[in-house]
Amino acid sequence: MTNTKSAAGNAGLRNGQPFTIDVEFLSDWACGTGTGRHGAVDREVQRDADGLPMLRGKALAAVLRDAAETVAAGLDEGVTGTWHAWVEAVFGSQPGASSLQRLGPEAAGESRPQPRSMPVPAALQARPLRLHTDVREAVAAFDDRDRVLAREAAVLLRPGVQIDQYRHTAADDMFRIEERAAVGLTVTADWQLDFPGLDVGDPVPWEAELLLLAAARLVDAVGGKRRRGTGRCRVTIAGHGTDGSAGSRLADLLRRIDQAKTPAEAMATAGTETAGTTLGAKAKTSPEHRHDLRITALTPLMVARGVLGNLVLSERFVPGTSLLPMVANALGDRATELITSGQVVVTNATVEVGNERSLPLPRSLHQFKDADPDRSDKPPVLVNLLKPRTDDGKRLRTMVGFCVRDTVDGGIRIAEVDLVTQAHAVIDDASQRPTEESGGLFVYEAIAAGTVLRCELWLPADARLNTDRLNGEHAIGRSRKDDYGHIRVEVIDQPGEPVSTSRDKNPAEGELVVWLLSDLLLRGPAGAPVTSPDLLGTVLGEALGVDLTLPPLKPGQPPAEFVTTRRVESWQRRWSMPRPSLAGIAAGSVVRFQMSGVPDDEALHRVEAAGLGERTAEGYGRLALQPWLLGQETVQLPKPDKNKDGSRGGEGTARRWLPDNVPELAVELLRRGWRRELHRTAAVRAADDALRNLLVPGNATAAQLGILRTLADRLTAGDGPAQLRGWIAATRRNPPRMQVWGEQRLDQLALLAGGNEELWTHLGVRPPEPIAGKLYQQAAGWLITEVARAEVERRRNPGTDDDQQAGPEADRNEEVPV
Repeated sequence: MTNTKSAAGNAGLRNGQPFTIDVEFLSDWACGTGTGRHGAVDREVQRDADGLPMLRGKALAAVLRDAAETVAAGLDEGVTGTWHAWVEAVFGSQPGASSLQRLGPEAAGESRPQPRSMPVPAALQARPLRLHTDVREAVAAFDDRDRVLAREAAVLLRPGVQIDQYRHTAADDMFRIEERAAVGLTVTADWQLDFPGLDVGDPVPWEAELLLLAAARLVDAVGGKRRRGTGRCRVTIAGHGTDGSAGSRLADLLRRIDQAKTPAEAMATAGTETAGTTLGAKAKTSPEHRHDLRITALTPLMVARGVLGNLVLSERFVPGTSLLPMVANALGDRATELITSGQVVVTNATVEVGNERSLPLPRSLHQFKDADPDRSDKPPVLVNLLKPRTDDGKRLRTMVGFCVRDTVDGGIRIAEVDLVTQAHAVIDDASQRPTEESGGLFVYEAIAAGTVLRCELWLPADARLNTDRLNGEHAIGRSRKDDYGHIRVEVIDQPGEPVSTSRDKNPAEGELVVWLLSDLLLRGPAGAPVTSPDLLGTVLGEALGVDLTLPPLKPGQPPAEFVTTRRVESWQRRWSMPRPSLAGIAAGSVVRFQMSGVPDDEALHRVEAAGLGERTAEGYGRLALQPWLLGQETVQLPKPDKNKDGSRGGEGTARRWLPDNVPELAVELLRRGWRRELHRTAAVRAADDALRNLLVPGNATAAQLGILRTLADRLTAGDGPAQLRGWIAATRRNPPRMQVWGEQRLDQLALLAGGNEELWTHLGVRPPEPIAGKLYQQAAGWLITEVARAEVERRRNPGTDDDQQAGPEADRNEEVPV
């Protein structure tokens, strides 16, 4: 499939512009997840959000790197030189391994070079490879049953066993079932080369293009067990396949290898000078809520929040820190001035529900611990512990997550964020398997692909924002150079304020409730981070021009604070060093202050617009003052829908048709899926005594049943119904056999052989046209075969003593008609 955005043909690759890479599989292949399904499959293949097989960008990039190292070793004549430098420039450095690890043992008297102290980032931006978009969209548009069957047809099951190294036989308890993606599939993606020293659209250095094209030529297998025949493939980059034009392009580049320069030399004069930046003075006016950014995760999105063993945990939101660079790029030359003066605020991107940005759930809202909404007719409620309540002995538990206001029922809705986990491994070059020294196995947790998030963008009224630089696709978060962090951004003008933070009433003298919408960073007089609510009251009171203090705790009075702390760790990629830890009051914390004085509306708006504390441009210090939500004693949640339609489309035997514009591959997947389904359905329906008695007599001889199965197998194999019709006619002419089979059964078999619609009634299901017509003979053959087999099994394992025996006059020496 051609991508109009991609570089193609002999024009060469362009910096910062996508090019298409296709992988056509010539055998079964497996890019595994590292997991299985208990009792069913021991090794699963990786699937995308549509449930179809995919190839990770990491997997293909790693195989391409190995091939590129082979090319570089040949061009550098076995020593580290110019072409090895290009390998690192294109694919990035490997800080955990020596660059000579791949060149064999060191020579006498030569020392191995030490790992780089500063990693070289990869210029190659890889993305997961999936089936063509039109195929995925067609499968997604199928009825529920058809969609499931098409997904199943793209995957095969293969048995496997471990061989005992001493006995050279199958090891005990080592039988396994592995999934593999089907042969003939082609997966594709848009990758790009992004060299920092080149402008977007400039031709990439020819050395990098040669290395990539040559590596693609050398790759002939990818995925698991590729050394045992699995994963045979053909890789095509930007139209440079195996045809003559591609060969001429690669040949042209190979003629220039004597002119190769190092990456530093090739891009020494590239790039533009950076204009001097000016730090802005503290703004006197508050920024305005001018835009919202809707962020759709095209791949899993990982924002690391910590490490637990070999599991890298992810946040359930995208911090403003990750979004600020793209906003700064859209602001242009004034970005530094506006950001440092406090006039730019990019909030955290939280999950979107009903076209509204969700907010952290207040920690003062608790749920009854024994609440079971599925069994109760009353809608669930949350209790606001900021308000006095009678002790009824019921236990409560804290709620965490995000919420939006339910404008229909007057309560709130809890926003759910789906997380996925994916296993990865670092393959040691020597042993060709994960080892403890290489890094071994690790697991990434990430926000699921397809999740829609939303953030607010606050800017001064006179700031110019180039929305064209924001609208479109970007990469953020961890591991964004390959399988993670690919997003689509949409700028929304005039977004309006979230109704969840609307003020219940203007604060009067006496009380002020504060709800933190993001983490708050404060520092004490000595410069150390402080997470005390008292300091929050002091800083907020100065900003509002009032005195705020915590009320004294009295018996019988509700608590005044529901505060927890949070610590954020991050990494400075350019310096290869950890950043200072950020310790602050966590989002969702709630504090009720005693207030002396009344703040004016302008002060309230200024604090809510600009934020409080440090690093407000990155979304820290967002808060809501006197929100309506915390003025309620109880907050209602929507009642779970117990009447959800759980039926599947595609059921029944009504005739239906596929649309005319369905791609051939989608139709073929659906045909394979229905072929499996009809075979399974025939085996299930054969157990029905009524159907079995309708098609075969209980006193038919074993020879007659065997002949019927043989003819049905020939019908399934595509030989046509002529032989089955001939057997039916011969049976009608034979009085003893006619007495055994009867007119009604022979008529039913003749209907099945003649293409009658009665077949779908017997099976209870029907594929869409034209697949039903193509699979009719096979389905009829399977039904007859399974019914005859079920009858034989019934006689071998009789349930009662009065089962009918074969008729004495039946012909026991019947032969298959030719």
